[in-house]
Amino acid sequence: MESKASQLELVASFRTYRAARQEFLAFLGCKESNRDPLAEFAERIAQAVLGGTLATSRVQKGHDLVTETGETVQVKYLANPEGAWVNEHPVDFRGGCDRYALLIVEALDPKALVVFSREGLAGACSELGKRHPNQDLTLQFTRANY
Repeated sequence: MESKASQLELVASFRTYRAARQEFLAFLGCKESNRDPLAEFAERIAQAVLGGTLATSRVQKGHDLVTETGETVQVKYLANPEGAWVNEHPVDFRGGCDRYALLIVEALDPKALVVFSREGLAGACSELGKRHPNQDLTLQFTRANY
C-alpha cells in the first residue's frame, strides 16, 4: 500500500493537471466539458482547417462538424507515443458522414490533420495497398499509412 506522503503527492499532481485542463478547456470555449480535452481540441482544429460549425450536441453520433457547404465531418484523434505506435485507428464512414478528419498526435504533440472523403476512400485504400474488407466505407489507419 502506498504511503500517506505518496497519496498526497498523487492528489497534488492531479490538482495541477486539473487546473491546466480547466485552463485549456476554457481557452477552447468549452470550460464545462467533461470530455477528453484531445477530442475537444481535435474538433476545433478541424473546424479551423475546414471551416463550418461544430455540432450543437458535443456527444451526438454521426458527425462533429458541418462545413459551410453542408458536408458533415466526423472528427477523431489518434494518439501515440513518439516513435513506435501502439494505437491504430479505423476510419469509418458507416455512420453516414461525408468526410472524416483524423488528428494525428504523437507524444501529445499534434502532427497532422488527415481528412478523408467518403467518395475518395476506396481510392485511398487502393493507393495504400489495403487488403481489409469494406474499403468503400472503412480504412484501417496505421503508422505505415501515415
